[in-house]
Amino acid sequence: MYIVYIDDSKDGKVVCFSALMIPATDWLASLDHLVDMRQAMKKSDGIYVRKELHVTDWLGGRGHVAPYAVSRTDRMRLFDFALGEIAKIPNVDIFNASGQGRVEERLFERLIQRIQNTMKVRDSLAIIISDEGKNYDHLLRQMRRVNFIPSAFGQWQNGAFTKNLPAKNLVEDIVYRDSAKSYFIQAADFCAFSLLRFEHPTVRAKAMGFDKSFNILGPRLFTRAFAKDPKRLGIIRP
Repeated sequence: MYIVYIDDSKDGKVVCFSALMIPATDWLASLDHLVDMRQAMKKSDGIYVRKELHVTDWLGGRGHVAPYAVSRTDRMRLFDFALGEIAKIPNVDIFNASGQGRVEERLFERLIQRIQNTMKVRDSLAIIISDEGKNYDHLLRQMRRVNFIPSAFGQWQNGAFTKNLPAKNLVEDIVYRDSAKSYFIQAADFCAFSLLRFEHPTVRAKAMGFDKSFNILGPRLFTRAFAKDPKRLGIIRP
């Protein structure tokens, strides 16, 4: 059994998703790891342990995150530190997807399909937890019943170009949680934003260096998610 935490990051017409897939047996150790990360940030820079870290506010210098002001330089350093610690979550696999906002639902569907494929290969099940403020239940419910997949070889053995392969390894509807109450969703937010600025860097991102922060996640990126990714990082694309 796996638990998958998903969040997105958007900028104008672009949307990126990151999903942290964690074995249920490692969940408590993973939580303890994120708590230790926050305790380390408190010890080094006074960052409140229970304060939600929303990355756009974090790197924008906004929010009362500590007893005293935290410079953008220090926030950048801690952003990279957090990504490094996220990559150390026990047995985590990080899935990523990037595309235009107009195909957001299609992109989310492709992300979910890759998670389903992985569960089928591993002969396991997964439950998906997402940030509040969005709802993709209709997609997952449909995929459990009608989910036509094209053959990677042009056609299936029966000669058909597509085959109905219901997403039977994804249990329950998506669970929606307040990100302020979940270190895991906040971690997914950090990953999604790092992907957004890696794929679509701004002048400020380049100046501060966080256009390359996504590379910190390298060891835990699930590169098999999308073999056709031109960057060879497994980033799922529409």
